[in-house]
Amino acid sequence: MAQKCSLKNVQIGLDMGTTSAITEAKRYFGYFALVSNQTMDTFTALENYRLREKIEELFAVQKGRLDGARPRTWYPDNLRGRQFTQFISLGYHCFLMKKIKEVQAKFGKNESGKTKSLIKLEKKLGNWLAQRSLAQILDWFDCIETTKVQTAMGSYRWSTESVARDRLFLKYLGVVTE
Repeated sequence: MAQKCSLKNVQIGLDMGTTSAITEAKRYFGYFALVSNQTMDTFTALENYRLREKIEELFAVQKGRLDGARPRTWYPDNLRGRQFTQFISLGYHCFLMKKIKEVQAKFGKNESGKTKSLIKLEKKLGNWLAQRSLAQILDWFDCIETTKVQTAMGSYRWSTESVARDRLFLKYLGVVTE
């Protein structure tokens, strides 16, 4: 038994005898609604919802048997503290990923006042961000140190390498207001 549907001169033939998998999947079709206190488009809301699912999955792994053994704590308060710290860090992870995506959305927009060198620097920053994970980005900024030495002969202060790309990234994140 073959059924045909037409949509503006396009015909699709479907043999209904071999679609048991499709009919099985159709049983579970449904609708869902996401309620939020922010206005956002459909795909952003769905992405945020899936991030929440990722957080819950990580919690389930931590709460369960992560390495085949129970969590190594002596007291329940220590376990609750560890889980609370994990919750806070996952919140920061999601927040930072959202901010990085906002920064990446700024790239390529021709706003008045952008110089050619700034556009070139944004392109370098965009390529750099696309090639690295969040852990690699945080590791990169972890190694920047400021050292201050005071002696009777004078005072010296220096920082490890901080390139223009890094300063632009921190400025767009709102960390540096220069």
